Amino acid sequence: MTDAELNDRLRANVILFKHLQRERGMLRHLGAPGLDAFSLPTYPAESHFQQAYFQTPQALAEGLPALEDFYRRQGIPAWRVAVLPGQDEGARLLGAHGYRPDNRIPAMGLALADIPDERPTFPLVETESQEEMVALNIRVWGKWDDILSVWNQPPRLPVRTLVAREEGRALACGFSLDVDDTAGVYMVVTLPEARGRGLASEVMKGLLSHARARGLTASVLQATEQGRSVYRKLGYRELGDWVNWARGA
Repeated sequence: MTDAELNDRLRANVILFKHLQRERGMLRHLGAPGLDAFSLPTYPAESHFQQAYFQTPQALAEGLPALEDFYRRQGIPAWRVAVLPGQDEGARLLGAHGYRPDNRIPAMGLALADIPDERPTFPLVETESQEEMVALNIRVWGKWDDILSVWNQPPRLPVRTLVAREEGRALACGFSLDVDDTAGVYMVVTLPEARGRGLASEVMKGLLSHARARGLTASVLQATEQGRSVYRKLGYRELGDWVNWARGA
């Protein structure tokens, strides 16, 4: 499975993840052939919540005027377009329209056939409720309570959530979202006082083992710098950074 294939799967997964937020009232969406743009009007000044994705340079060229109008009509001062590895023509097009590189997000992925089925040794609980996952992420991030709390709203999320508990207390968590035969991994956090025990790795092992049992063949994620080394040890490989190109209104 090539890096390009895994990056395409990651993009499809991230777009579905954002649609789950949209369905619960947080995000707005503009859809065009080969182009998806999402906005969070309640946080207009935070450009990292105003995010667009494209599949081909042609889709970007044809959809860019509507994309820019979408953000401007909402009073959003700046937004970003993700450029994946290999999308050099899209980067040139954005540069010609006044966009500039803003930040990078590490993309990682793996084929499940390439790694051993390593089961977690710490007891994990699969939960239908997202309350513990939301509470842990709010505690760890220390902000965006309203954005994170949206995951508690109906309808039930089509995700697999695992929680590491000790003496009834949730210490770490994460969930996976299936798109076709690929599991996207999100919301993996550990309480500060529980770090250093490998709990994030245990949650990840559980998510990967469950994905394999469901017949999936790959897993993808967007990494933080803090989590990058954890994912490498589990068999994820670097797919190249996604570069966000930013433009102001």
